[in-house]
Amino acid sequence: MITMQGTFKRIFGLDLLRCVAILLVLFTHTLSFLDPENHYYKLPVFTGFAGVELFFVLSGFLIGTILLKIYNQPDAFDMIKVKTFWIRRWFRTLPNYYLMLFVYGVLFYGAHHINILGQIKYLAYVVFLQNAVTYQPNEFFQIAWSLSIEEWFYLLFPLFLLGIKRCWPRARTSSFLATILVFIFAELAIRIAVAVFLKRPWDEGFRKFMPVRLDSICIGVLAAYFKHLKPVYWKKVANRLALYGLLLFALNCALFYFTYIKHFDPVSWDHSFDAGFFLKTFFFTAVSLSIALVIPFLYQLSIRRSFFTRAVTFISEISYSIYLNHLLIILILSHLLKGYLHLQYFGLVLFAGIWISTILVSAVQYKYFEVPMTNLRAKFSKKQEHIEVS
Repeated sequence: MITMQGTFKRIFGLDLLRCVAILLVLFTHTLSFLDPENHYYKLPVFTGFAGVELFFVLSGFLIGTILLKIYNQPDAFDMIKVKTFWIRRWFRTLPNYYLMLFVYGVLFYGAHHINILGQIKYLAYVVFLQNAVTYQPNEFFQIAWSLSIEEWFYLLFPLFLLGIKRCWPRARTSSFLATILVFIFAELAIRIAVAVFLKRPWDEGFRKFMPVRLDSICIGVLAAYFKHLKPVYWKKVANRLALYGLLLFALNCALFYFTYIKHFDPVSWDHSFDAGFFLKTFFFTAVSLSIALVIPFLYQLSIRRSFFTRAVTFISEISYSIYLNHLLIILILSHLLKGYLHLQYFGLVLFAGIWISTILVSAVQYKYFEVPMTNLRAKFSKKQEHIEVS
């Protein structure tokens, strides 16, 4: 959601991208109930990856739009503005995250008698460091790995931007671009170094490893910068860029299949095989770029208001809550209904039950917790004219 000077203007194409992203993630974790014979057992490997990558690039575009608005205000970009950005962003993301972390912690203690505050590997979730040095624990709050990437980007990018601007105070526009390029190429260089010197699995050692993934969000910021710098050209080449983006995305999908999915066994969930140098390094950059190239087209996409557009907007609004709680709902319903496994069409019923329950719970969570907590940020941050993102 983008707000400017107190007025709402939803961009349907961006809502659509967010909606597709969260539905891909939800589909990834529920397909097995529709496919008990494992005919499509490798499909979730791709849909899960694609869904999160869409989130990363879209998040970067929206955050980049905010930062550019703040950065280009007449008064100086300083630490006060950085702190204001952090406060407003954290009121948007942290309360919902900590709520679910608490719920997961209580249920985890009930199931395994493990206090997450008593072990460093679980305590690291509080400051989003669970996948900063080692692999994130697979048995606890599995989707949190992507949130640590987002939160550390929110923290680090404005600091780098402030530092580079102070080094070159007169190069206002160039400083922003320089910060983007530093992030993108530094992260790529780190991935290359890790791929060359360390033997790490692709999924946990690269895709879910926070220190090597910040550039995926930054490529979204690059798209926002392009829109800000060349607004007329942004509109003019939107269709052409979308075509290039879709072609590049299709090429990446084919590469991903032949170098990874084809060799991956989801039954044993073995990620230990060598996925190859390209998949560990340049592949992430190429996928993020392909998504960013489609954003200009989606930004201008206009569809007559209908049930479909309202549904897309609704799912987009509650997508963060869906992302946080859907795995927990899957676990709870699967446990409660395990005695009915013998019934015909049980998988279909469970699939539908999970989707309906997740959407209903997320809608309630969004309305009665996420929105009120987000609205509190106005009390703790300096009021200023800028663009805000939900």
